[in-house]
Amino acid sequence: MEELASIEKEIEELKSKSKSVYWNDEIILKTLNDCANCFFDLIGGESCYFHLASSRGKEVEYEYVISRKIKTGRSPNPIQIPNKVISSYLGKDKQSSIGWVRLTYSDANDFSFTTADKKRLSDMAQISALAIEDSIKYANNALIAECNQLAVILAFVRIIEAKSKWTLGHSERVTNVGVMLLEAALGDHEWVMSIDQDEVYKLERWFKFAGLLHDLGKVGISDALIDKPGRLTDEEFEKIKLHPGIGGSLMDVLGLECTKAVVPMIEHHHENYDGSGYPSGLKGNEIPPGSRILKIADVYCAITEERPYRTPMAHWDAIEDIKRHSGRFFDPKLVELFCKLPFENLDKKYEDAASEEDSGVASTEEQFPEDPHSIPSIRKYSVYTRK
Repeated sequence: MEELASIEKEIEELKSKSKSVYWNDEIILKTLNDCANCFFDLIGGESCYFHLASSRGKEVEYEYVISRKIKTGRSPNPIQIPNKVISSYLGKDKQSSIGWVRLTYSDANDFSFTTADKKRLSDMAQISALAIEDSIKYANNALIAECNQLAVILAFVRIIEAKSKWTLGHSERVTNVGVMLLEAALGDHEWVMSIDQDEVYKLERWFKFAGLLHDLGKVGISDALIDKPGRLTDEEFEKIKLHPGIGGSLMDVLGLECTKAVVPMIEHHHENYDGSGYPSGLKGNEIPPGSRILKIADVYCAITEERPYRTPMAHWDAIEDIKRHSGRFFDPKLVELFCKLPFENLDKKYEDAASEEDSGVASTEEQFPEDPHSIPSIRKYSVYTRK
């Protein structure tokens, strides 16, 4: 349950952040940088200090410093006071301010501020306060939206898990394997250069959610079909083939931020590399990169998991089966990378988490000997033996 636990933890962290200024947000930092550059250009100074107070429901005070290099020398303005520091509230007065700003010169140079500089800083700080408040409001709204989005995704994953005992943990297992393959693919220069560079960001940011939600459309498929112990008829298989489209439609209706990136990965993860797959018959590089990765991870996990109509395939048999269909069902380059994945490292990564989860709790599941090549999940799988 590693991936689901990480989403739950992320939601809690976002909720905690929403009680304070979302300080890591690039929008706020950019606003502060812009304000500081305006102060430097129109007033002067070597360093600019921002202090945002713990007010208006915020729990934490923040300080941010922006510095620049200047040449030492003497100010051309003859009307000077020996003042290396000027400051002003960020607002009309102390009561309505959101903090304060301070401009400084170091003792290493002969520059100093004038009384006119102090007045100018006070005027500019009022305008800056409005811009900073707007950026904080925007960042916190985005934070709340992201938190809600993760909660919806988590709820959907729970629904998928509850759909069938045979696929319990399958989506998370597919995600674990898919992320490993994605990392290998992004580390391969040849493969990265073969895809649109916009896809790289989408894969890094959203692939995990596509993995967790790739079978979302099965909520619209009859349980009797999913749990059928025998072979599906052609008519029944046609119904099963609807699930990628159903999943994509559900995501479209939700209108989440990740929708545009995730929907194509979900809708086309059953396409075959030679164009014989469904639902659109895409082939080769027409298939979204995320879908090609999901295809391999999904097939591997499906054939190595127990199903009502068959026993699971051994790890190395599954690897050979995927290699055998390289270029037909799967992207050949991704198959090459997949066969080199260190599955034993993934096992080790989750062994500690699993032992902590099971410590002190008697397991009611059938126990199998440890398998060095299985992909851990919340189910036990058959023993895989190396040839």
